[in-house]
Amino acid sequence: MSNVMETVLPLERLGRCALLAWEHAVAARNEAPDDRKRPAIMTGHILLGVLQEPKCAGGLILRKMGLDLELATDTTRFTLFYGRHPDGILGEIMDWQGEPHTPAGLISIEYALEEANLFHPSYPIGTEHLLLGLLRANQSMASSLLEYFGVTHQAARAARDMLWERLKVAES
Repeated sequence: MSNVMETVLPLERLGRCALLAWEHAVAARNEAPDDRKRPAIMTGHILLGVLQEPKCAGGLILRKMGLDLELATDTTRFTLFYGRHPDGILGEIMDWQGEPHTPAGLISIEYALEEANLFHPSYPIGTEHLLLGLLRANQSMASSLLEYFGVTHQAARAARDMLWERLKVAES
């Protein structure tokens, strides 16, 4: 799968905000204390990246939906430090852009690509696409956390659509 990801999704396809979010995700994993460091970038790391870019579309959508970004960030960090699956990581850890990712982490990025492609095949992936991709990665850490806060895929998509409609408004 990592060869597919390298071909299908070059890092350049990430827009400015999504790239910043992904860099936050990588840093969150790599800067964790050794006794709390996850073996790979998980969906929780990617969610943390989206939450750390509150002025980008993903953060704007979540705030529009009433999410307290500070509480969500703290809860995500807590879950990354102390959360665990009874059987550990489900599936093989794979590399993308020189960083190890869980299968769910990579799937959420693939879903983000699909979300961006719905608009246009060359549209840059934004944090709104990462958010929708995380919500589509069912039973992942990020989707569970978002569900805990009442954020659903359908509601996030509707909030994204409302934001995009605002971008079309012309003033005469």
